[in-house]
Amino acid sequence: MVVPGIPIKLLVKVPCAIIEHEGRILAAQRSASGSLPLKWEFPGGKLEAGETEEEGLEREIQEELCVEIKIGKQLPVTERDDIVRIIRLVPFVCQLATHDIVLTEHEQILWLTPEELPHLDWAEADRDVVRHYLDYLAEKNY
Repeated sequence: MVVPGIPIKLLVKVPCAIIEHEGRILAAQRSASGSLPLKWEFPGGKLEAGETEEEGLEREIQEELCVEIKIGKQLPVTERDDIVRIIRLVPFVCQLATHDIVLTEHEQILWLTPEELPHLDWAEADRDVVRHYLDYLAEKNY
């Protein structure tokens, strides 16, 4: 329902990649000069007009890390309200299809075990993705 005088918030869909490789997961540290400086995240980005979540994710990973990925299972969506918009993070468990990572936007990356993931200073929306991913692993290994 639209209420007069209350602005409608923009919904921004942001697919992100939980990239697994040899038992470790890639975490990327945001740039010091951008929004949420030096927070950790799963790489990805906003969709462009007409893109599916998978197409946008493949493009963003190519732009940010210069690699190709194989997209697997989608995990639960998380949302973060940042006053003027709602960020909808759509995580996918992914594998590397190519391996020579070149950082174009991030300060650094780390390859972490699942147990190490909760110890980083994650961006708010990514904290829930970490929790959902650990739940996914627990169910998978049950």
